[in-house]
Amino acid sequence: MINKIIDTIASYDKIALFRHEYPDMDAIGSQLGLKAILQAQYPNKDVRALGGMSEAASYFVDEMDHVSDDWLDGALAIILDTSNAARVDDQRYTLATTSIRIDHHVPIEHFCELEYIDEKATATCELLALALNALDIRIPKMAAQMLYSGLIADSIRFTIGTVRPETMQAAGYLIGQGVDVIQCEEDNFATNYPNYVYETKVREKAMRKGDALVAIMEPEDYAPMTFSQAKEKVYVLAGIREISCWGLFTRMEDGIHYAASLRSKRKDVRQIAMAYHGGGHICAAGIKNLEREQVDAIIDQLKKLSLE
Repeated sequence: MINKIIDTIASYDKIALFRHEYPDMDAIGSQLGLKAILQAQYPNKDVRALGGMSEAASYFVDEMDHVSDDWLDGALAIILDTSNAARVDDQRYTLATTSIRIDHHVPIEHFCELEYIDEKATATCELLALALNALDIRIPKMAAQMLYSGLIADSIRFTIGTVRPETMQAAGYLIGQGVDVIQCEEDNFATNYPNYVYETKVREKAMRKGDALVAIMEPEDYAPMTFSQAKEKVYVLAGIREISCWGLFTRMEDGIHYAASLRSKRKDVRQIAMAYHGGGHICAAGIKNLEREQVDAIIDQLKKLSLE
């Protein structure tokens, strides 16, 4: 499959890179990292990274690329770190002539002509790094920084249950490409004062339910932060010995529904998410468009799961 993907990339002069909406660092890192790699390997190709801006993206680019609908005619679309078609940020990927998907989520649907999926991988950035290492390709330092940032973000500094020997092989390859690990740590885990204040508020509102820890956050709690910024703070609830799973429930921009970010040390929170049309990984999953009654029901399920 990797060889088929390489051959397909080589045959197109225009390449559009997509990722999921509300992107985390694995999505941004795989997208912008792959863009830099393709530009270095194929300087005559026109490579664009599409999708809305986000807090994660703003650390690395002033704005995302833009293309017309006509530009996509005759282009190759590569969708990264996206589990289903509805989550692709910029649905115009369907206008491209051919599509490739590279992902590490549990497969729930197939929507591209070529798909390279490894649900055992910790991150999409891990998959890219392993493929590049196998091909013995030298990549720009900036690309290595992006891929390493995505890798440590999704693996939470190599501390979750999906970390495997290949994860460390990917990290070793990227460090060998010149990664500044201190800068990546700063980019991914340091905070500013407004974030510090909000993170403190998340902790103040946290409630223990069995061996689960949950917090429900409203717009008045996270203003002037945006919803997409606020919902990423689920990591604030991590790192407590007695707590086996945790969840952050953030009111969405419509003022009605909530988004859930569910995490665990070893428990399968993905099953809870899938029951509410969400998805993700065993230890990290998400759900959107929840009613308040559903939030309460999920909290009860997290409590039960935490005590099993």
